[in-house]
Amino acid sequence: MTNEEFRAELLASAASRAEAWSCTSRDAFVGETLERLREAGEVPDAESCPETLVGQRGRKLEMDALAFDEADESLHLFIALLDGGPEMPPALTLSEAREQGFNRILAVFESARSGWLARSIEESRPLWGLARRVERNARPSRLRLHIVTDRPISERIREIPAGVADDETQVTYQIWDITRLKRIHEAYNARDDLVVDFSRMPSGGLEVLPAAVGDADYDAYLAAIPAETLADIFLRYGSRLLEGNVRTFLGRRGNVNKGMARTIQQQPERFFAYNNGIAATASEVTLSRTSDGRLLVTSATDLQIVNGAQTTASVAMVRRDGRMSLSRVFVPMKLSVVAPDICEEIIPLISRYANSQNTVRLSDFFANHPFHRKIEECSRRILAPAIGGSQIQTHWYYERARGQYLNDQAGLTSARRQQFQLANPRSQVVTKTDLAKVENCFAGLPDIACKGAEKSFTEFANTITAQWSNESQRTGYGDDWFRDAMARIILFRAAERLVSGASWYEGGYRAQIVAYTMARLARLAADVSKGGTLDFRRIWAAQAPGNMLERQILLIGEVMAAVLREPPQAGQNVTEWAKQQACRKRALETRVPLAAGFEQMTVTGHEMRSQEKQARTEGKIDRGLEAIREVMECGPSYWQSLSVFARQRQILTMADERALYPALNGSVPSDRQAETLVSLSRRCEDAGFAAEPLQSASV
Repeated sequence: MTNEEFRAELLASAASRAEAWSCTSRDAFVGETLERLREAGEVPDAESCPETLVGQRGRKLEMDALAFDEADESLHLFIALLDGGPEMPPALTLSEAREQGFNRILAVFESARSGWLARSIEESRPLWGLARRVERNARPSRLRLHIVTDRPISERIREIPAGVADDETQVTYQIWDITRLKRIHEAYNARDDLVVDFSRMPSGGLEVLPAAVGDADYDAYLAAIPAETLADIFLRYGSRLLEGNVRTFLGRRGNVNKGMARTIQQQPERFFAYNNGIAATASEVTLSRTSDGRLLVTSATDLQIVNGAQTTASVAMVRRDGRMSLSRVFVPMKLSVVAPDICEEIIPLISRYANSQNTVRLSDFFANHPFHRKIEECSRRILAPAIGGSQIQTHWYYERARGQYLNDQAGLTSARRQQFQLANPRSQVVTKTDLAKVENCFAGLPDIACKGAEKSFTEFANTITAQWSNESQRTGYGDDWFRDAMARIILFRAAERLVSGASWYEGGYRAQIVAYTMARLARLAADVSKGGTLDFRRIWAAQAPGNMLERQILLIGEVMAAVLREPPQAGQNVTEWAKQQACRKRALETRVPLAAGFEQMTVTGHEMRSQEKQARTEGKIDRGLEAIREVMECGPSYWQSLSVFARQRQILTMADERALYPALNGSVPSDRQAETLVSLSRRCEDAGFAAEPLQSASV
């Protein structure tokens, strides 16, 4: 894909988002690019906050989004420089970037720190919450300013030196131009241009001891990294250093760990002995030898800390505060160098096993859960009903991994690509985080949905992981569940459009209003139907909420907007209020008007349980047939070898023995026997069985 083609795709995706959200092309472009950057681990979960105003002495203040990164206590501010035309625009120069971008968002921060901004704008504006928080809280560890643009940057821009704000906060600058965004898309699993330079250390590099053994498909090194060096790296790169799967539960929370601080202050030389150290990965390292034969790492590409983020963040905060010396503190470090072509397979496993000594939930590694594969399979197979006289049926495309939608079009001719997009419209692409947010809202957890994509996704993962372990619940995630879930997506996106155009909508906090509206709509349906739910099958069949449900959404939305804009404490940030259980409790208990005929769009509790029972039955049938197919494909010789291995290892149960009988004779097993054999095959593989393994049949 050329830069021009990638830019056209990015703008088309933004246009689709603008239509679905009923927002401006600029807001949609910001949302699209920041979502991609967040998925790639480049920036934290950002909150839309478009503002343009004139400050003191005619200073221009402008921004589009913001994010507080709890991992390193930095503040990210974003601004878009959007051309939007059909042709590739001219390159963005550094002077343009400063004048039209960085200077304006820096002015927002400095005006907030001085207190002028909170005094000069209305409390109902989302920017007021940022201004008050920036004014009242301690200065951030770093102010990270970002420009997102559909233009390329000038070749003269190699690196933008860090700066300092009025209050002495360190400031870094990033330009995410069309070339860089394309590079991130093409190398999603690697970090963009993250090369850590160790050559400036007094020793000329990080001294390491080789630790790889045999013909391993990776290199390994052990080191004692100076805490000052580790802290400086983290303060420069922030949470980009934290491997995506573990950031949410390894990130720094609250103050520096008291035990670590006490050791640093009282017994710094014992920190190495007391601390478990960090585990890190890299895709490449540069090595050199000293005159006396010591091995040094002089640089590391795509460095990621997969275990030990708490230690890293803690020493970084000590370094930033400057009250204690780190000169005698060293941190144990294990560095695994994994080639890019196998990093997608190995790095998640290193992350998982390195963290196995901690209390880590299975949901923390939910990105590879079979639930995703099941929903992906449903989305590729199930066709949505044709509507409005159209003769084309479409899919609701579930993007299990970022970039799948584009990758599925790679190499297609223009005609085939157009055909693919007709069958899979951009407006019907659903990401993992989209699904998690909507499901949390309809589960009555709008406060969780408002906490950002990562935290919302973790909560959803907890729920699915717990239910997936129960076979009767797992079988409920079939075709009907998928259709119902897509109906909830349809409702949610309709609510976004309706709220944006509502006469009572004052601007700002749309995401929070929509989340609470959906949760209250679900509660209202349960109350009206006496324990039932909305008739999602009808919504799926129509591929739209219908006029009556749209009226109900608007009625609820107006009430929810009032609840959100009236927190119990005067001056409380609406965004923070929306994340609290107290807000959820008040919202779900607040009476809302009932639109005429609403009860016709619900199903009773009895009907709902009947549908769920049928779905579980169908799910069991589908799963049993899949297991039978895989058992028969393996053939009697496979099962003969496996039975010998299992008897030698004494891992056969009586149920296994009975299930093996038809498989050894080439007969068709029952559903239950086939599932027992699939389980037996997994156990034998875990014990070292080397025959050709079964394909995954656990979904």
